[in-house]
Amino acid sequence: MKKRIIGLDILRVLGIVFIFLYHVTDSYVGLGGTGDGVFSSLALFSILSRPASIFLFLISGFALMYNREGELKLKDYYIRRFKSLYIPFYVAYILMLGIGVVLLKWAPWNYIPKRKFVYTILGIDGLAVKYSPNYYLIGEWFMSCIVICYLLFPLLAILIKKAKYLTLCVLFAAYVILANFINPFELSVFINPLFIIFYFYVGMCLKGWLIDNQISKAVKIISVVLSIGILFIYLADSLFTTKQIIACTESEAELLCFIWSIALVIAFKDINLKEGAILAKIIKYLSGISWYVILVHHVLAIIYFTINGVSENLVRDFVIILALSIILAEVVRRITNLIKKLVFK
Repeated sequence: MKKRIIGLDILRVLGIVFIFLYHVTDSYVGLGGTGDGVFSSLALFSILSRPASIFLFLISGFALMYNREGELKLKDYYIRRFKSLYIPFYVAYILMLGIGVVLLKWAPWNYIPKRKFVYTILGIDGLAVKYSPNYYLIGEWFMSCIVICYLLFPLLAILIKKAKYLTLCVLFAAYVILANFINPFELSVFINPLFIIFYFYVGMCLKGWLIDNQISKAVKIISVVLSIGILFIYLADSLFTTKQIIACTESEAELLCFIWSIALVIAFKDINLKEGAILAKIIKYLSGISWYVILVHHVLAIIYFTINGVSENLVRDFVIILALSIILAEVVRRITNLIKKLVFK
């Protein structure tokens, strides 16, 4: 069994925290919240959530290569992905829809054509909703993109053996063109699977660069300095200055987030915790339920603020929503594991 890389578990948990803070604050503001410092906090969390999304895609590609998923038979690979991705998605969807129906009298089937539920079944409703209303509820654009990345992984695993750097150059060219020149799609380039696939593939490459080959101490030090330095600049930019420190275009900001994400993966990869230590157990548990938290937390925040209204005590709301998210994530995890035992014996 492959040795668990606890540093990447820590980074995964950190990414979920960044995304959680952004979505809860965004839901609070969207429903009328105007507490002290909330808008500067929203700006900061919005910035932090982007590299979080990027390094989660990097880690996803890395993990599949690290666990040698590319060596599985296609049937076995896709069954594994269905079990780990779709079953939790369906369970979380039914759970959160049920809560919405009971507490808020949701009834989307009354005004949305039922045929559009196919997007939810396929797990791509988060992107399809950008074009027209459907039954989208959880997972956001992230679910849609990771579905497509996982679908293409067997092909990418072949290409990484046959034409690793040619494939990297082609994907990077598409990345640059979409970000800077032509975006023929009616959705933001930054949530376009054709754009995101580059991050996923770089994550796949990172397995070879970080595990099969040794990263020099100088590169590790530079990565740590970059990780801390960029974070400090963004903190100062969002919370302590009235004039923007980093003035750049969206595509330049995206590239900076990508560089930051790579630096974070390198910096965190060799972090180690004593096996069996309480902190290590907590990190492993939170990393293990991270996908379930991603699925439930955003709609939970919307339900929470819709029922309770927005108060001046956003910190208290953060704590309550986080606790509820972990509880619901655990419920989703247990139901998912039960379904796996019953269906995939």
